[in-house]
Amino acid sequence: MLRFTWRYICNNKHLIRKYATVGLISAVIDFGILFILTDLAGIHYLTSATISFVTAATVNYWFNRRWTFQSTGKRRKQLPVFFTIAILGLIINNNIIYFSVEKLELHYLLGKVIAAAIVTSWNFFGNRYLTFRIK
Repeated sequence: MLRFTWRYICNNKHLIRKYATVGLISAVIDFGILFILTDLAGIHYLTSATISFVTAATVNYWFNRRWTFQSTGKRRKQLPVFFTIAILGLIINNNIIYFSVEKLELHYLLGKVIAAAIVTSWNFFGNRYLTFRIK
């Protein structure tokens, strides 16, 4: 498994760099909105996490479609698949944050860091092999 993973990374460095750049932009949006809504606006952390995730996922879709994967597929076919993957990612994200805060008694932003590390892989493979292969 490790050999396969390493080979995949070596063979796709350019794509992974692009995905990481888009991911960094999305993460700044996600964490920024999450912090602003939770700490400054006083909105519950899970509501804030949902709003920030959806906003970041939308930005992520447009950048990945145009730049990372250079997809020419029809948006009306890709968007439902993308948002299905994103909704599943949101469920994973919010459950990890909830568990981190309520059960492990961690700060919500630390829970978000853990969730982001896991959901990033889910989103990459889901979008690479499903969403952006649709013509």
